[in-house]
Amino acid sequence: MSRVKKQILIILASLLMAASPFTSISKASPNGEKPIIVCTTTILSSFAEQIGGDYVTVESIVPPGVCPAHYDITPSAVYAVSNASLVIYTGIEPWLESLIEASGNTNVTRLQVGGPWHPYTAALTYVRRIRDALKEVMPERSSYFEEHARIVEETINATASEIATNATALEVDKVKVVCMQWQKAFVEWLGFDVVATYRPPERMTTSEILELTSIAEREGVVLVIDNLPSGYTFGAKLAADIGAQHVVLTNFPGAVPGTETYAKMIEYNARQLFEAVKRYRLIQSEIKDLTDALNNANTQIRLLSATTIIFIATTVVEALIIYRRRGR
Repeated sequence: MSRVKKQILIILASLLMAASPFTSISKASPNGEKPIIVCTTTILSSFAEQIGGDYVTVESIVPPGVCPAHYDITPSAVYAVSNASLVIYTGIEPWLESLIEASGNTNVTRLQVGGPWHPYTAALTYVRRIRDALKEVMPERSSYFEEHARIVEETINATASEIATNATALEVDKVKVVCMQWQKAFVEWLGFDVVATYRPPERMTTSEILELTSIAEREGVVLVIDNLPSGYTFGAKLAADIGAQHVVLTNFPGAVPGTETYAKMIEYNARQLFEAVKRYRLIQSEIKDLTDALNNANTQIRLLSATTIIFIATTVVEALIIYRRRGR
């Protein structure tokens, strides 16, 4: 972030704070105000909201459809951090230090919950670390946070179990796919055969694109799987070029209606994949039926042609015989 932009953000945030009746709060707010938990992304805020419930105020910074690496700090984000008791981040936010500095709340407690959140077993680690962080902020509510974290874990486990059962029934292990690298862990957990992955499209070279296309065509790829925050134009074109189904998944809860929690998000993503497999198989079945019908039609035409030729030949022979008999 440039120095001028940082100064502008500080001024705007100061104006927001001056206009607000609330002041920065500590871990234990004496006047009963809820601790403000600022999360950089919705993968974090969704867990914090479910675990913290009515005892905390959770704010998310990066919109769910935006890649955190491409996010630009806003005055509202600076203001949110200025009042925060806890900032939870993943480590993929290059702007975090500038944001905290601009907020003036340099002593705010920070918690890095890093690493992948796919497959679901990795997401459970997020749940536990956020639970423990909230217990530190409000130790008097520890039992509440424990219970809600348990419910979140049970919901994720149940959803994952149902997804895995459906994946097995659909025999997705026989389905070859190409996917954006940030969806690989989830797609492989489901059992799909990932023959290749690709980086964010803006970072790909022409040679990488050509090689990926060649692999996809050679392997008979069924699905091209995109990551919504990374864009989906490239995947759509690749799928069209090789005759595959194009699927767009999201890595952040709330990016698509009905995906407000992690469990709902993975259920949505799995459904998109399963429906795409069914569409592909239906299309292939229809193509096979059409091909069989054309082959049958061609066979009938050949038989009819042969029969016609035989009929014509027989007619000619009979005509010659009749002609000769009359000539006698």
